[in-house]
Amino acid sequence: MSQDSRKRVMRPARRHPITDLSQRKPFTQACALAAIETVGLAVLFLAYWILHVSGSVLAPFIAPTAVSFLLVLVTSDLAISRPLRVITAYAVAGSVGFALAALPGPTFVIAVLAGGITMFLMHMLGIFHAPAITIPMLVVLTSVSTGIALLALPLLVLLSGLVVVLAWATHRVLGDVNYPQAWW
Repeated sequence: MSQDSRKRVMRPARRHPITDLSQRKPFTQACALAAIETVGLAVLFLAYWILHVSGSVLAPFIAPTAVSFLLVLVTSDLAISRPLRVITAYAVAGSVGFALAALPGPTFVIAVLAGGITMFLMHMLGIFHAPAITIPMLVVLTSVSTGIALLALPLLVLLSGLVVVLAWATHRVLGDVNYPQAWW
Protein backbone atom coordinates (compact mmCIF):
# COMPACT_ATOMS: atom_id res chain seq x y z
CA MET A 1 0.00 0.00 0.00
CA SER A 2 1.38 3.39 -0.92
CA GLN A 3 1.58 6.29 1.51
CA ASP A 4 -1.34 8.05 -0.25
CA SER A 5 -3.65 5.06 -0.21
CA ARG A 6 -3.08 4.50 3.54
CA LYS A 7 -4.36 8.00 4.27
CA ARG A 8 -7.63 7.25 2.48
CA VAL A 9 -8.43 4.11 4.48
CA MET A 10 -11.31 4.95 6.76
CA ARG A 11 -11.52 3.31 10.11
CA PRO A 12 -14.93 2.41 11.48
CA ALA A 13 -16.32 4.90 13.97
CA ARG A 14 -15.89 4.00 17.61
CA ARG A 15 -19.10 2.41 18.82
CA HIS A 16 -20.72 3.00 22.16
CA PRO A 17 -20.79 -0.02 24.43
CA ILE A 18 -24.53 0.67 24.69
CA THR A 19 -26.27 -0.33 21.50
CA ASP A 20 -29.55 1.17 20.38
CA LEU A 21 -31.66 1.25 23.54
CA SER A 22 -34.87 1.49 21.55
CA GLN A 23 -34.45 -2.09 20.24
CA ARG A 24 -35.76 -5.22 21.95
CA LYS A 25 -33.53 -6.45 24.79
CA PRO A 26 -33.11 -9.80 26.51
CA PHE A 27 -35.07 -10.10 29.76
CA THR A 28 -32.15 -9.57 32.16
CA GLN A 29 -30.80 -6.57 30.24
CA ALA A 30 -34.30 -5.06 29.99
CA CYS A 31 -34.71 -5.45 33.76
CA ALA A 32 -31.36 -3.78 34.45
CA LEU A 33 -32.04 -0.90 32.07
CA ALA A 34 -35.55 -0.34 33.43
CA ALA A 35 -34.22 -0.35 36.99
CA ILE A 36 -31.56 2.26 36.20
CA GLU A 37 -34.03 4.40 34.25
CA THR A 38 -36.55 4.17 37.09
CA VAL A 39 -33.94 5.41 39.55
CA GLY A 40 -33.32 8.40 37.24
CA LEU A 41 -37.05 9.14 37.07
CA ALA A 42 -37.29 8.80 40.85
CA VAL A 43 -34.58 11.44 41.27
CA LEU A 44 -36.53 13.82 39.01
CA PHE A 45 -39.73 13.21 40.99
CA LEU A 46 -37.80 13.66 44.24
CA ALA A 47 -36.62 17.07 43.02
CA TYR A 48 -40.25 18.07 42.37
CA TRP A 49 -41.30 16.80 45.79
CA ILE A 50 -38.47 18.63 47.59
CA LEU A 51 -39.36 21.85 45.77
CA HIS A 52 -43.07 21.41 46.68
CA VAL A 53 -44.11 21.66 43.04
CA SER A 54 -46.50 18.70 43.00
CA GLY A 55 -49.63 20.67 43.94
CA SER A 56 -48.83 23.82 42.01
CA VAL A 57 -49.38 25.04 38.49
CA LEU A 58 -45.80 23.88 37.74
CA ALA A 59 -46.65 20.19 38.24
CA PRO A 60 -47.15 19.45 34.50
CA PHE A 61 -43.50 20.39 33.85
CA ILE A 62 -42.35 16.99 35.18
CA ALA A 63 -43.51 15.23 32.00
CA PRO A 64 -41.19 16.98 29.50
CA THR A 65 -38.16 16.63 31.77
CA ALA A 66 -38.86 12.93 32.33
CA VAL A 67 -39.14 12.42 28.57
CA SER A 68 -35.92 14.39 28.09
CA PHE A 69 -34.09 12.12 30.53
CA LEU A 70 -35.12 9.01 28.62
CA LEU A 71 -34.48 10.64 25.23
CA VAL A 72 -30.99 11.79 26.21
CA LEU A 73 -30.27 8.34 27.58
CA VAL A 74 -31.43 6.53 24.44
CA THR A 75 -30.03 8.98 21.87
CA SER A 76 -26.81 9.95 23.61
CA ASP A 77 -24.80 9.98 20.39
CA LEU A 78 -27.09 12.49 18.66
CA ALA A 79 -26.74 16.28 18.74
CA ILE A 80 -30.18 16.68 20.39
CA SER A 81 -28.75 15.02 23.50
CA ARG A 82 -25.74 17.25 23.97
CA PRO A 83 -25.83 18.80 27.46
CA LEU A 84 -25.68 22.50 26.63
CA ARG A 85 -28.25 22.12 23.84
CA VAL A 86 -30.73 20.44 26.19
CA ILE A 87 -30.30 23.09 28.88
CA THR A 88 -30.44 25.98 26.39
CA ALA A 89 -33.54 24.51 24.73
CA TYR A 90 -35.38 24.56 28.06
CA ALA A 91 -34.20 28.10 28.82
CA VAL A 92 -35.41 29.36 25.43
CA ALA A 93 -38.69 27.43 25.64
CA GLY A 94 -39.42 28.73 29.13
CA SER A 95 -38.57 32.30 28.18
CA VAL A 96 -40.88 32.22 25.17
CA GLY A 97 -43.67 30.63 27.17
CA PHE A 98 -43.50 33.07 30.06
CA ALA A 99 -43.26 36.06 27.70
CA LEU A 100 -46.27 35.00 25.63
CA ALA A 101 -48.35 33.90 28.63
CA ALA A 102 -48.59 37.57 29.58
CA LEU A 103 -50.26 38.46 26.27
CA PRO A 104 -54.01 38.98 26.14
CA GLY A 105 -56.00 36.91 23.71
CA PRO A 106 -57.33 33.43 23.12
CA THR A 107 -55.29 30.91 25.13
CA PHE A 108 -55.30 28.29 22.37
CA VAL A 109 -53.92 30.71 19.76
CA ILE A 110 -51.23 32.01 22.11
CA ALA A 111 -50.22 28.44 23.06
CA VAL A 112 -49.85 27.44 19.40
CA LEU A 113 -47.94 30.65 18.69
CA ALA A 114 -45.65 29.96 21.67
CA GLY A 115 -44.91 26.46 20.36
CA GLY A 116 -44.25 27.76 16.84
CA ILE A 117 -41.93 30.56 17.99
CA THR A 118 -40.05 28.12 20.21
CA MET A 119 -39.53 25.68 17.35
CA PHE A 120 -38.33 28.52 15.10
CA LEU A 121 -35.84 29.72 17.71
CA MET A 122 -34.61 26.20 18.41
CA HIS A 123 -33.97 25.64 14.70
CA MET A 124 -32.30 29.03 14.32
CA LEU A 125 -30.05 28.46 17.34
CA GLY A 126 -29.34 24.80 16.58
CA ILE A 127 -30.76 23.61 19.91
CA PHE A 128 -33.73 21.52 18.80
CA HIS A 129 -34.87 19.28 21.67
CA ALA A 130 -38.42 18.04 21.12
CA PRO A 131 -39.62 17.60 24.75
CA ALA A 132 -38.77 21.25 25.53
CA ILE A 133 -41.28 22.40 22.90
CA THR A 134 -44.10 21.44 25.26
CA ILE A 135 -42.92 23.92 27.90
CA PRO A 136 -44.19 27.19 26.35
CA MET A 137 -47.52 25.61 25.52
CA LEU A 138 -47.87 24.28 29.09
CA VAL A 139 -47.00 27.71 30.47
CA VAL A 140 -49.70 29.39 28.39
CA LEU A 141 -52.34 26.69 28.94
CA THR A 142 -51.82 26.63 32.73
CA SER A 143 -51.95 30.45 32.93
CA VAL A 144 -48.69 30.79 34.84
CA SER A 145 -48.50 34.21 36.49
CA THR A 146 -45.48 36.50 36.27
CA GLY A 147 -44.59 35.82 39.90
CA ILE A 148 -44.55 32.06 39.30
CA ALA A 149 -42.59 32.61 36.07
CA LEU A 150 -39.73 34.21 37.97
CA LEU A 151 -39.43 30.99 40.00
CA ALA A 152 -40.28 28.58 37.20
CA LEU A 153 -37.67 29.59 34.61
CA PRO A 154 -34.66 28.94 36.87
CA LEU A 155 -36.40 25.74 38.00
CA LEU A 156 -36.72 24.56 34.39
CA VAL A 157 -33.05 25.27 33.70
CA LEU A 158 -32.09 23.49 36.93
CA LEU A 159 -34.21 20.46 36.06
CA SER A 160 -32.81 20.28 32.53
CA GLY A 161 -29.34 20.32 34.07
CA LEU A 162 -30.44 17.53 36.39
CA VAL A 163 -31.64 15.57 33.34
CA VAL A 164 -28.17 15.84 31.81
CA VAL A 165 -26.42 14.84 35.05
CA LEU A 166 -28.75 11.84 35.50
CA ALA A 167 -28.16 10.72 31.90
CA TRP A 168 -24.40 11.10 32.39
CA ALA A 169 -24.50 9.05 35.61
CA THR A 170 -26.70 6.39 34.02
CA HIS A 171 -24.28 6.04 31.13
CA ARG A 172 -21.41 5.60 33.60
CA VAL A 173 -23.34 2.89 35.46
CA LEU A 174 -24.01 1.15 32.13
CA GLY A 175 -20.32 1.30 31.21
CA ASP A 176 -20.60 4.00 28.55
CA VAL A 177 -17.89 6.59 29.14
CA ASN A 178 -18.56 8.28 25.77
CA TYR A 179 -21.44 10.51 26.91
CA PRO A 180 -21.31 13.33 26.17
CA GLN A 181 -19.41 13.11 22.92
CA ALA A 182 -19.58 16.90 22.72
CA TRP A 183 -20.98 19.58 25.02
CA TRP A 184 -22.55 21.70 22.26
